[in-house]
Amino acid sequence: MFRRIDHATACVLTLMLALAVALPANAKKRKEVPKPVRIVFPPPPATPVIEYLGEIRRATDVTGKKKSFLKFLVGEEEREPQLIAPTAVAIGPRDVMYVIDQRLNGIVIIDREKKTFQLFTGTGSGILQEPVGVAVGPDGTFFVSDAKARAVYVYDADGSFRTAWGGKKVFVRPTALAVTAKGDRLAVCDTRDHKVVVVDTSSGEVLYILNEQPKDDPERAFNLPYTVAFDEEGYLYVSDYLNFRIQVFDPDGAFEMAFGQAGDLPGSLNRPRGLAAVAAEEVIFEVDGAFQLIQMFNMDGELLMWFGSPGEGPAQFSLPSGLALRNDLLVVADTMNGRVQMFRFLGAPVSAE
Repeated sequence: MFRRIDHATACVLTLMLALAVALPANAKKRKEVPKPVRIVFPPPPATPVIEYLGEIRRATDVTGKKKSFLKFLVGEEEREPQLIAPTAVAIGPRDVMYVIDQRLNGIVIIDREKKTFQLFTGTGSGILQEPVGVAVGPDGTFFVSDAKARAVYVYDADGSFRTAWGGKKVFVRPTALAVTAKGDRLAVCDTRDHKVVVVDTSSGEVLYILNEQPKDDPERAFNLPYTVAFDEEGYLYVSDYLNFRIQVFDPDGAFEMAFGQAGDLPGSLNRPRGLAAVAAEEVIFEVDGAFQLIQMFNMDGELLMWFGSPGEGPAQFSLPSGLALRNDLLVVADTMNGRVQMFRFLGAPVSAE
C-alpha cells in the first residue's frame, strides 16, 4: 500500500536530495573550538574567590608578536627578553607590573596596555647593582632597594632618577619595600639588621624604626623580616621569616598583633614570603615558599582558605616569592618557574555560618 505524497512534501524531499548531491562525500564537519576552562578557587559549586587569569614569561606573552629582539642580556647572544628568576613584584597605575629579577640585575617593567616588556637597570646616578625590592606610589613614582649600595633609589614614573636614601649608616641590607596607598610613607625591610625602617617619601626622613631587637620585649623582635605590606588604612604587615609569623602594626607604628607558627598543617607559616592585605575585605594574603601556595587569613590571623599547589601548570608554583595586589589584580612571582602568574581577587570568602 502506497501513501500519496502531497506537493509540499515532494518539494522538501527534492531540496534534500539536491543538497546531498551538491555536498562532497569527503566534506568534513567544522571543528568546534573548545571554550577555555575557567580556573577558580574554591571550585564550583562554591562561590569563587580567586580566578586564574594567565601567566607572563617572555616578551611575546605581552606583545603578541615575534620579531628580532635587541640584546637583552650582557653578552653576544641575541634572545627574546624573558624572565629568569623573578623574586618580587609591584603593581603601579594602569596595572603596570614591576618585576625584580635578580638574575637580570634589574626590573622588568610589563605594560600590558601598551604591550611593552622592558628591562630597567637604572638611570643617571641611580644605576642598579643588586636590586631586591620594589614599590610603586599612586603617581607612578617607584622605589627600588639596592642591597649592594645599601640604599633605596627613587625614580619618577618615566624612569628618571630622582634621589637616593640610606647608605651604610642607615641600612645593612635593604630588601623588601612597601608604600602606603597615599604614597606618603615607605617601609623598608632591613633583613640582615632585623628591623623595618619607615621613611617619609616627601623628605626621605626616617620616621621610626620597628623592632630594632627591643630589649624590653624580645618576643616581638624580628628574626629576618622578609616582606612588608601596607593596607589601605595604613596598617603595616611584616613577614617575620625565621619566627614563622606575621606581625601587624598600626599607622603610628605601635604593635597591634602577631599570628602564625611553624608546622605542616594548613595555616602554618613555614616560609612566609610575599604579603598583601585588604582592610575593606578583611583579608591578608601570604605566599608560603614551603607549602608553595597562597594562604588567605582574616584580620584575626585565622585561616580562610588557600589556593595553589607545587608544579608548573596554571596556579601551580615552584618556590613562589613576591606578591602584589592592586584593586582586584593579584600577581605572584613564581621564581623557579621563571614567570609571574596573574589572578583576579573576586572578594573575601563567604562565611559558612
